[in-house]
Amino acid sequence: MNRFEILKKNKWRYISFIIGFLLLVSPFALLIRLEFWITGNLAEPSIHYACLRMPIGWIFRGAVNYLISRPEMTAFIIGVLGLSLFLGPIFCGWLCPVGAVSEAISRIIPLPNKFRIHIKDTNITSALRYGFFAGYITIYILIGLKLSGDWIGSICCRFCASTILQNLAAGIFGWLLPTYGSIEYWGTASIIVLISWLIIGGIFTYGGRGWCLFFCPLGAFSNLLYKVGAKLGFYRITYNKDKCSHCKKCNLVCPMWAIKSDHSVETALCINCKECVNICPTGALTMKWGKENATK
Repeated sequence: MNRFEILKKNKWRYISFIIGFLLLVSPFALLIRLEFWITGNLAEPSIHYACLRMPIGWIFRGAVNYLISRPEMTAFIIGVLGLSLFLGPIFCGWLCPVGAVSEAISRIIPLPNKFRIHIKDTNITSALRYGFFAGYITIYILIGLKLSGDWIGSICCRFCASTILQNLAAGIFGWLLPTYGSIEYWGTASIIVLISWLIIGGIFTYGGRGWCLFFCPLGAFSNLLYKVGAKLGFYRITYNKDKCSHCKKCNLVCPMWAIKSDHSVETALCINCKECVNICPTGALTMKWGKENATK
């Protein structure tokens, strides 16, 4: 299947990438503008008001006051995590602008796959991903126990792909003044993240989701809930080995390296993008809801 056919089969997902960008990233940030209009907030809307990282830290440090003081941010994260339990990480796979931009760049640039990073063993990928996530939440637990300083939060902001995406958008659309945070945040950390997210994690990573795989705490947390939800019988991708022709097309299109060696799907990595479902010629991979084969 060529690129045009893949684009056609997954057109609604790629359209949703654009919608996610318009909803969350300034100068559009339509979702945040709506929330500000309802609440009478006069601030300039940007992706920072729907932060994909800070509320996760607040949860694990027990910072209830922070969660209450930023209800729009808290509600957004709770909504994303709630959907992950019942429908899978559809925000990650369909709407997240950070993942969408890096994946799109990976697909657009015709770099031969032999030059791209690709770990085929899902056990190794999962171990790396959740090892980083464990380290992330450990830091915030230590902060909550007063064993580490609160300053770590500002450092994480400097190494945040969402911040870099917003600053790139600000520059493209002419928002270069420090008022909008475009220039003042550019420094060594920003360059490191730009290289890690778009170049190494995007262009030189198979599927273009290197940042999502290893460094996004919301993505890791969402997948843990998806794994639980799949076992409970909620919405999930199932694999029928009797229908599988072992063509390995699913391995070639999965942006999250979630296809196991036996061609079943690792829910700790899957973002329910349905790329594998749409390309499978025999219907071995399908979406299901219910207890049947829920543990597979």
